Amino acid sequence: MDLLEHRKDLFSIKIEEFYAQSLGITAPWEVTEVKINEAEKRFQIRVECREKTIWVDPDTGERSHIHEWRERTWRHLDTCEFETWVTAKVPRVKLSSGKTQTVVVPWAEQSGRFTKSMENHIIEILLRTHTVGGAARIAGISRDQAEGVMNRAVIRGLARREEVALTQVGIDEKAIRKRHKYGTILTDLESGRVVEVVEGRTKQAAKKLLASLPAQVSQSIEAVAMDMWPAYISAVDEVLPEAAIVFDRFHIKKHLNEALDRVRRQENRQLAKEGDDSLKGSKYSWLRKRPDLRTKAAVEFRKLLAQELKTGRAWTLKELFDRFWQYTSRSWAWRFLNNWIEEVKNSSLKPMIEAAEMLRKHEAGILNYFSFPITNAAAEGINSLIQTLRSAARGLPNFEKFRDRVLFHLGQLDLKLT
Repeated sequence: MDLLEHRKDLFSIKIEEFYAQSLGITAPWEVTEVKINEAEKRFQIRVECREKTIWVDPDTGERSHIHEWRERTWRHLDTCEFETWVTAKVPRVKLSSGKTQTVVVPWAEQSGRFTKSMENHIIEILLRTHTVGGAARIAGISRDQAEGVMNRAVIRGLARREEVALTQVGIDEKAIRKRHKYGTILTDLESGRVVEVVEGRTKQAAKKLLASLPAQVSQSIEAVAMDMWPAYISAVDEVLPEAAIVFDRFHIKKHLNEALDRVRRQENRQLAKEGDDSLKGSKYSWLRKRPDLRTKAAVEFRKLLAQELKTGRAWTLKELFDRFWQYTSRSWAWRFLNNWIEEVKNSSLKPMIEAAEMLRKHEAGILNYFSFPITNAAAEGINSLIQTLRSAARGLPNFEKFRDRVLFHLGQLDLKLT
């Protein structure tokens, strides 16, 4: 007698009951047979419905008549490293409306090809691996099947999501794939969860994103953190006219860094013509932070700064603006902003002047920070995780799969079957 037969002998009395409990099978269903195929390394569980079972129309409560029976099979959790499959004939009943419907079995979703236990197991693997392909290999299923589990979990999670009031949200863009394919992401800044994702970064996309919120949720929004992207500004003004727009400090820092780098590139080209390579390869020297001024790189940077270059002047103005965020009074912050803009205008550095003019144009939204000290820092952290998901996927073929991944991992949804 081989090992498997010995196991079967040990548990044959209660093995049907074991699988009935494992699958959550209740009347009128019962496990009638368990077979072990050693050659194929497979357990085959047969479930049958008791005779003369009366089926009821779930909408009317009236008796339904069986139209036909269909043989169906579901993948269950492995048993002793053997694949386990469940097979049953499931009735299709005729409803009072005249339509036919397949009866819902207690161990699986109506259209699912996995048992509830197996689907929850796959969800857990997906959450831990962050890669669909890796999860599929571990679970012993196809990539398409893993994608299907993820999609169903997201649909289920969104349907269960409670309408919690949102007071402070962030709107940000994220590149989905190359060739300027973007998604717009709405983030709850208090909980750090992604609320929704839509394709594109246009005004229409942002309006669609905000319009997806239930009325009572959107009415509770007090402030929206965002970049100074005209499409987003216009969308918020139209859909959430009562909400304050707060221009994100990290995006402002990004704009100032970009202006600084434009000054560096222009000056580097001019110096190169004169045979001076002082700025060659120095891009990140001007952009990185230096908490420890004793390092070799910091010492070299101070030497570069002492050369009184235009880039050094731009760097000083950029660093000076950081003081703006240290104010606690809106009026004093406004005074600092105006003085800083005037100093930039006197610098004759065109890229920095253009950046200062942009801040002047969006002054109200920048100063709103002192009423609502919010940033898209949570969204930026989410962007980092999204990049990880995107890299793991080696490029996402379409927006729907991108959305599924973002909401699955970052939506804080209740994903599993009960």
